[in-house]
Amino acid sequence: MKTSLNINILFVISSLSLMLFLNSCDDDYIQNVDSETIDCQYCYENLPQLVEMKLIFNMKKYKEEVYFTVYSGNAFSSAIWMQGCTDNNELWIEVQPNQKYTVVAEYLQDDKIIYVINDAVVKTKFFKNLCDEPCHYVYEVSCDLKLGKHKYN
Repeated sequence: MKTSLNINILFVISSLSLMLFLNSCDDDYIQNVDSETIDCQYCYENLPQLVEMKLIFNMKKYKEEVYFTVYSGNAFSSAIWMQGCTDNNELWIEVQPNQKYTVVAEYLQDDKIIYVINDAVVKTKFFKNLCDEPCHYVYEVSCDLKLGKHKYN
């Protein structure tokens, strides 16, 4: 009986350790939202159907338009959410909260097309007591599509 008790205790400890390890891994490396960082201006009583996501480009030295495609999921294998072009370095678009979007930007440099691909999820978190009313906080609202400082041959 003592052996089965030890095995049960060992099993429970192992299970708890494994669950703690799996829950502690975060492949996004994103800071948690807490009472110190919340801005009630971005908190909504009802979860919004659409939220704004900022696309960030860098065309200062190229001074041309960048064409982009936003996929609702993974690039090239998901439905196209929207397409467009811009000559601004920041563009706000509307997306659904808590959904992954992948954006493909096309830069033209020396008659070559250079693609920048990145994904983003505009996240929400529900808080009961941090603002005047319980609300859904919207955060992580940008997608970096800047062209790197590499030489492309």
